[in-house]
Amino acid sequence: MNPKILVIDDDTSLQRVLDYNLQEEGYDVQTASSGEEGLYYFGQCQPALVITDMNMPGMDGLMVLKSIKERSPETLVIIITAFGTVDAAVEAMKAGAHDYITKPFNRDELKLTVRKALQPGMKPENSSWRIAGLCSLTR
Repeated sequence: MNPKILVIDDDTSLQRVLDYNLQEEGYDVQTASSGEEGLYYFGQCQPALVITDMNMPGMDGLMVLKSIKERSPETLVIIITAFGTVDAAVEAMKAGAHDYITKPFNRDELKLTVRKALQPGMKPENSSWRIAGLCSLTR
């Protein structure tokens, strides 16, 4: 059975790109256009991985991350953030994000990040060195 991935992003063109590339890798993908809709689908499909944009109207990616971690601490969450918003990535990692991807990203980076996240026994990227590296960029 293919791992289920939930993609939450208010940008429909980015949603389509993510959906296409992840399905191409054999994942079962569900998309949502808002944080609220994403949490609804999260309850319905119980994905192994959630990929969410950080900046969305209404419920943003950080709120989505925190809600998912409250409901299901073992669910992996990857945050997508715009280039240059390192502070947001630091905050997301501290809140339990497994990893983050900065926009613009290439599809190979996306596929590798997802593959590493879903690999059994893989240590989360949310380690102190990863956060420390981000924090040094904000100074």
